[in-house]
Formats: sequence, structure tokens, C-alpha cells
Amino acid sequence: MTGIIFDFNGTMFQDSDLHEAAWITMLKKYSDRQLTEEDILKNLHGKINPVVLRHFLSDQLTDQEIEKLSDEKEAIYRQMVRDSPDHQQMTQGMVATLDALKEQKIPMTIASASRRRNMDFYFDLFDLNCWFDPEKVVVDNGTFPGKPAPDIFLIAAEKIGVSPADAIVIEDSYSGIQSAENAKIGKIIAIDPLGKNREQFAKEQLRIDGIIEDFDGFVEKYI
Repeated sequence: MTGIIFDFNGTMFQDSDLHEAAWITMLKKYSDRQLTEEDILKNLHGKINPVVLRHFLSDQLTDQEIEKLSDEKEAIYRQMVRDSPDHQQMTQGMVATLDALKEQKIPMTIASASRRRNMDFYFDLFDLNCWFDPEKVVVDNGTFPGKPAPDIFLIAAEKIGVSPADAIVIEDSYSGIQSAENAKIGKIIAIDPLGKNREQFAKEQLRIDGIIEDFDGFVEKYI
């Protein structure tokens, strides 16, 4: 049985620009380090907050400091989402794809580096209860290493009752694709709406079985 595991940010919801903006706001406040394009690709997107903060600010940050800084960054980000009319809908074709997968009774869930408070925010904003069981959604809760470690996708596959080899993962981030590869996921689909990452994906020789720009026609092509 095939199961579907979706990353969320930058995949189901095109909010990468807002996450970048929130992180830049944080880094300007607490550091004089400038983000490079390679930093954004490899050390920001798909990474859990403790990894990002310790990489860009200090590897000596305590757990309490990480928690406080994470809460600050995510509050900035959520307010940016609320304030942006352009960020009030999921990726093109997403709703129709989820409806079709639900109708076909395809097991599916979300595996995201987001924290639980953000995922609750998305469930409210997009009424994700229509398609997903919150208990089967995997988020960063501090109990397993973040991407590119395989844990998040192994846990997600187990929650929907499929083997990793029978799962399809849809990811937008460099570290997320690495994570899916490390989990020995059966099929890895990269989403690259603006076409800015595929050259780097190819350069790094990541295992990608398909690249999409949105979810129009996804079910017909990959299920």
C-alpha cells in the first residue's frame, strides 16, 4: 500500500519567504552575520529551530535560551502570515489533491520541522482536519533529531501504517530530501515552484524521482 508523507512549509504552503524574513529579523537583532544563498538552502530551510539557532548564533545556547528564541521567531513568522493576503491559501492544486487522495483512501500525513504551535496554527488556518489526523502528524517535539536524519519520515511512515519503501515523500528543502533519502523512502518528489533549487539539487546528486512546481495533476502522475 502506498502512503503519502507531505512536508508542510514550502511544500503544502508557500511560505518560505516569510520564514526567511522572520529569521533575517532575528539574526539582525541577535547577530551581525549575513545569510548567504547557500546558508538559506542548506542551513535554514527544513532545519529544526535549535539547529538553526546554534548554527547562526551560538553553539553554547542553553535549552531555555533556544526555547525563548524559537518562540520569538515563530511569533514573528505567524504574524507575518496573518498580515499577508498572499499567504492565506495552500499551494496551487493542493486542496484538489488532498480531496482525491482522501477519496481513494490513500494513507497520508504531514512530517514537518515546524513546532506544534505552528502546526496547530495551520490546522486552524487551512482546516487541515478535513484530511489529516492530528495525532498522526509529526512535528519537531525535541525527541528525535531533525532533518537530514531519517527519523521524522520513519516515524511518519509508521504512524500511517506503511513501510518507508512504500511511501512517497514530497519535499522542498535540501535537508528534507536528504532525510527522505536516508529513510530509504520509496519515491521522493521535490517541489520547486520558482525553479531556483533544481540546479543545486542536481549538483548535489540528491535522489529525486520527480520535480513539480505545484500540485496540479499530482495524483494522475504519481499515484
